[in-house]
Amino acid sequence: MRSIIEEVTPRQRLTVGQRQRLLARYHRSPLTQAEFAAQHGIGLSTLGKWLREARAGSAAPPPVRFQEMVLPSTAPRWAVEVVSPQGWTVRLHTASDLVAVSSLLPALPC
Repeated sequence: MRSIIEEVTPRQRLTVGQRQRLLARYHRSPLTQAEFAAQHGIGLSTLGKWLREARAGSAAPPPVRFQEMVLPSTAPRWAVEVVSPQGWTVRLHTASDLVAVSSLLPALPC
């Protein structure tokens, strides 16, 4: 029996019709996937992929679509940040708030 892909050179893609005929022949065959693939000169993983695609109802995956996304701005930058070994953090938007920190720091647990 002549293979569908005997005239196909290595690494050449089969047409959709050739794949469908080959899969139909596989389904009629009593051979395992490995036996059928070896007998017809195709890779076992290729045959498995074609069978999965046929079960999924598509010969090829849908095209990938990309969409540009605008990410939110990064976290605000602080003019001053004080982190204690006890785990508390004091952040100041502007360096002019340092006067307020001088009265706040003595009230914090150290």
